[in-house]
Amino acid sequence: MLSNTPTFLFTLIRTSSILMVAPIFGAINVPGRVKVGLVLGLTMLLTPLLADVPMPQNIISLVLAIASEVIVGAAIGLVIKFIFTGIEFAGQFASFEMGLSMASVYDPVSASQVTVIGRLMSILTVLIFLSFDGHLMMIIALQKSFELIPPYGYKLTAPFADNLLRFSGDIFMVGAKLAAPIIAILSFVNIGNGLLAKVVPQLNVFVVGFAIMIVVGFLMLSLMLPFFIDAIITLLHGMWNNVYTIIEVM
Repeated sequence: MLSNTPTFLFTLIRTSSILMVAPIFGAINVPGRVKVGLVLGLTMLLTPLLADVPMPQNIISLVLAIASEVIVGAAIGLVIKFIFTGIEFAGQFASFEMGLSMASVYDPVSASQVTVIGRLMSILTVLIFLSFDGHLMMIIALQKSFELIPPYGYKLTAPFADNLLRFSGDIFMVGAKLAAPIIAILSFVNIGNGLLAKVVPQLNVFVVGFAIMIVVGFLMLSLMLPFFIDAIITLLHGMWNNVYTIIEVM
């Protein structure tokens, strides 16, 4: 299996790049030993399936070959992560409108502070991703990448850069679309609070309105949860089209 060291080396680099960047596998709460074991296990499984490649003749060629494998792996991992970040961003939008932007928790998936609604959306996305065997599809995408982009086969093209930028922009589009119903309803509640302040100036609208926004926000979130789940499933299915698109243009 290890008779061809360059093949094993380049497979190891691309595999580790994908798993370190992609969500779930690259989460900070996943023990380092598990990550290393998973990377080595997948590398040993994939190496026999690949054609042997020669070792670069000089150090510059070796560095360029390693950099190419890192770019390929990181690009695939980023395309997957963009969708997860966009769904989490929707929760950030909703939390801001509900007045819960100060209530933040640590998210080990993104290794950052997120609001409680954002964390809820992140957990929901991970559960749906795993329930549809997304982790296995990620491994299949990794194996497919070696078929279309063997070692030394990466080429920096304009379509690659264009698609990567377009997919990164989906973070904001996905977040805005998922959070749009809650934002719309809470906007009407804000208008109602403003009218109430004019009609009953003695009422402390700031205190009352803050409570109303939270109650209405959670009520809408609970009512729309089935629609959120369907939307997340659709986004995750479309995510694989993005993954294979980015592989084909590299």
